[in-house]
Amino acid sequence: MDPIVILIAAMVLLAVFSLVIGLGGSHNKEGLGDRLETFRSDQQAQADPEANSLSLRKRSYSDFPILNTFLSHLKGSEKVALQLDRAGVPLRVGEYYLIRYTVAALFFVVPFAFSQTLLTLILSVLLATVGYALPAMYIGRRKASRMSRMNAQLAELLDLVANSLKSGYGLMQSLDFAARQISDPLSAEVRRTLRDANLGMSTEEALDALGERVSSPDLDMVLTAINIQRSVGGNLAEILESVTFTMRERKRIRGEISTLTSQGIMTGILIGGLPVGVGLRFMVINPSYMSLLFTETAGRIILLAAVGLEGLGILSIKRVLAIEV
Repeated sequence: MDPIVILIAAMVLLAVFSLVIGLGGSHNKEGLGDRLETFRSDQQAQADPEANSLSLRKRSYSDFPILNTFLSHLKGSEKVALQLDRAGVPLRVGEYYLIRYTVAALFFVVPFAFSQTLLTLILSVLLATVGYALPAMYIGRRKASRMSRMNAQLAELLDLVANSLKSGYGLMQSLDFAARQISDPLSAEVRRTLRDANLGMSTEEALDALGERVSSPDLDMVLTAINIQRSVGGNLAEILESVTFTMRERKRIRGEISTLTSQGIMTGILIGGLPVGVGLRFMVINPSYMSLLFTETAGRIILLAAVGLEGLGILSIKRVLAIEV
């Protein structure tokens, strides 16, 4: 049997195995004892609240101790774990990297089933790069979608919290009531914050962790208002109502700006696409006439200048239409 076929079969089996382990293993929840063991602090941590809070933030990057130790020393592991949290993907960092490298290896091997040439090697490298980037692109798109849905739920959450505070509930009780009334994904993040607080993390740190996971300017404004109120006092319900009003006004103004700038965006698309469309049309009508842009030195200079001016025009239109609220 051809060794290339054997290698491809082995890579396919490895890919299937890795996906099963990565996706299936991530749903195997740890037992209550294991979770409490993770959050349990020793005598020194009990004497030092800062050490106790740090122990609550420890992550497990992999089920394998060696891999977990290796990933814990990598600078980007915590950032990747935070991105997975924001995307709502139940994967650990080790499982995520395993999927990325497996997909890249699979994409690298598949072209060799058809030919074994230098061009195939170049194509395999390009496909492996694409395969390695695909999981990251999926995580990025899922994170953006999840962040958008949570931002849309913030105003409803704050209304519920403010009404609960007016009824005499405390902040955490109000958050618990609001989390039971709204839907995911924001409900899941609020419940996680309450769980962190119940397991010993201070209220400020639990709210800061919520802000890190959600990564929303509107939520940062809310958390800043809550922290200021807890420090200097005041009517938190009125503060939250004011913040909610500000958020809704900003959303309304963004909609108006989007409506007013849509004409400029369409104009920019048409003007920017007109030279490209005319050039393609002339290439179809008279290829020898347009070939001078690619074969002659003067034509290449003109083509590069045209591309540069086109890019400059696109950037200029984006800067003009980028209105911050």
